Amino acid sequence: MPLDLVRLAVTRGCDYYDRDLGPRIPPLGEVPLSNTELAIALIVPSLRPSAREIRLAAALLGAPDVRADDAAALAVQENCADVVRYIALCGRRFEPENSPWQTLLDRLPDTKIDADRLPHPTRFVEMTGIDRGRVGVFTRWIRPRQPVAA
Repeated sequence: MPLDLVRLAVTRGCDYYDRDLGPRIPPLGEVPLSNTELAIALIVPSLRPSAREIRLAAALLGAPDVRADDAAALAVQENCADVVRYIALCGRRFEPENSPWQTLLDRLPDTKIDADRLPHPTRFVEMTGIDRGRVGVFTRWIRPRQPVAA
């Protein structure tokens, strides 16, 4: 169920996208999917992913535990290498110093991307005009947040 995949991503720290999900009865228990597997599951073509699901996948693919080899292999296997490639290109654009994006691009086939059906690159980042007293446009890739200890 796509909605349960969204809920799982939100419980994994993608609370930036926690909007109008409503409660799930019974609640989701422990699900043995890695962040990489969850990201790919959100964007498999057979589920016709929405912009929200693609943005969640982008956040999860930016998580520190994602391995480029695994993400690329799953993307090819599930026929969504074009979407993962687009996300990685956007990641490299906004975070050129973050080498995992380039590593992921190196592992993916050079597929044709229909960017018109995908979210605009700025939908994967937070953008601010003033950040800690500095004026200008500052961007941060949206990633899962780590749970805060009580």
